[in-house]
Amino acid sequence: MTQQVPSTEPELAGVRNFRDVGGLPTVDGRRVRQGMLFRSGHLAHATGEDAAFLTTLGLHTIFDFRNAADQKLEGPDVELPGVRNVNLPLSDPADGAEFWKMVRDGDLDQLRAILSDGKGANRMIASYRAIITTRTAEHSQVLHALVEDSVPALMHCAAGKDRAGLSIAVTLLALGVEREAIVDDYLKSNAKH
Repeated sequence: MTQQVPSTEPELAGVRNFRDVGGLPTVDGRRVRQGMLFRSGHLAHATGEDAAFLTTLGLHTIFDFRNAADQKLEGPDVELPGVRNVNLPLSDPADGAEFWKMVRDGDLDQLRAILSDGKGANRMIASYRAIITTRTAEHSQVLHALVEDSVPALMHCAAGKDRAGLSIAVTLLALGVEREAIVDDYLKSNAKH
């Protein structure tokens, strides 16, 4: 098991689930470089202080995995000077206007019908599998950009959990990070609000 180190990440007021994924161990005994790869939820509600902090990171590229519906609901990311923004929409595990209408309307009976008895877990598994297997071009684009010139980089989706988490996992696998360390990093999002 990897050693748990207390978080030194700032608590950003308007950005959820922010963290540097640097420091994770690789299978050959090295570590991912600090300050090169970050993940978070969307930046649409970043405060002035949040934006000032993000600017100090020297980001080259922000990869936004939200789709048009997410961006309409949450708003566009706050603009950071000199940072390239790349939008690569990936499927939302809870995708579908009908699903979100049921959530907004509080239609608990209908939600229970589509999510109970393991159907919710199966929906997430199928969605995660699809993000990995059908979005290979998007993941390839991210990996090539990171290799060429796009670091430091921040990857985000709406909450910084599912789509960003899977994209970070693909990137960490490509870097040779230990599988257990990738899983541990992924699960840290459960502790975030």
